[in-house]
Amino acid sequence: MRDFGLYIHIPFCVQICPYCAFTSVAGREELYGRYVEAICAEIRTAGRRGDRRALDTVFFGGGTPSIFAPDLLGRILKEAESQWGLAAGAEVTIEANPGTVDQEKFRGFRAIGCNRLSLGVQSFLDEVLAFLGRVHSAEEAEKGYLMARAAGFDNVSMDLIFSIPQVPAGYWQFALEWAAELGPEHISAYSLTIEEGTALARGLQRGSLVQIEEEEDAQNFELASEFLVGEGYEHYEVSNFARPGRRSRHNWGCWTGAEYLGVGLSAHSFVDGRRSWNTRDLDTYLKRLERGASPCEGEEVIGPVTALRERIWMGLRTCQGVFLTESQKDKLKGQSRFGEFVEGGLL
Repeated sequence: MRDFGLYIHIPFCVQICPYCAFTSVAGREELYGRYVEAICAEIRTAGRRGDRRALDTVFFGGGTPSIFAPDLLGRILKEAESQWGLAAGAEVTIEANPGTVDQEKFRGFRAIGCNRLSLGVQSFLDEVLAFLGRVHSAEEAEKGYLMARAAGFDNVSMDLIFSIPQVPAGYWQFALEWAAELGPEHISAYSLTIEEGTALARGLQRGSLVQIEEEEDAQNFELASEFLVGEGYEHYEVSNFARPGRRSRHNWGCWTGAEYLGVGLSAHSFVDGRRSWNTRDLDTYLKRLERGASPCEGEEVIGPVTALRERIWMGLRTCQGVFLTESQKDKLKGQSRFGEFVEGGLL
């Protein structure tokens, strides 16, 4: 039986980071309880559809899931367990912002069943963190990591961002060395992408922000790969590095075609060859579920050719690569780009 994952979107944040294009909501603490009840209702509805596979992975993403008290997330996880159960050795990940956690919270997250932590460090320089709009300091980032270890997290991932404008020379090497010295099991290294509609995009349009040149960005990427591989990490996906046996199982499943259910605001699902997505409007999401309606905003059937194209794009991002049969290659001939790849012997 193929792996089955559950993604739970917690959109709430202390403030919106200027580079963030994910669906997120600043403040609105008065809605936390309603939101948890809405997610539980969505899980119950999904559970009644008849898929009884146990969950191999659960991922609390955001937003900032760690802004919630552990008992709120525990209610969601308990509802999911009651509908599907957790497979033996299931991976349960929570994303955390160092500015929203303390020792007690980390212990609480472990107590409800979270066994993997994704810590949004992003940088080890206070001026860079301020530019990125983060609510934590470099000292809090390191303290957060150490507190997580003390609370019993033995599978920790750390997010870092590179190609940030106007940083000191040698900064990226310094950040990589600091991260490697701390020794997380997993590191995600992302190039700063300026997405449409974000505060950074507006700064770029005004001319108050100058984006890093592609050549420098490529050099930063190569530095991360060479350094982290040299430190014993496997470069298993474009932006992701892991100690042996410590890949993100949830994300790996998404990249390699496993089925997953997404619940919460704007969450996406891929089940039975169909991709669906929820509304991005928080009030609409809450009201629909409170009256027993679906929060789904749309869906599409993923046909065989589309599935093959997606498999290629995702496979090219991973160390697994892409292997096609002659029949699959024939399906792609005559199509723009992919047909050229096939006819050129690249696929």
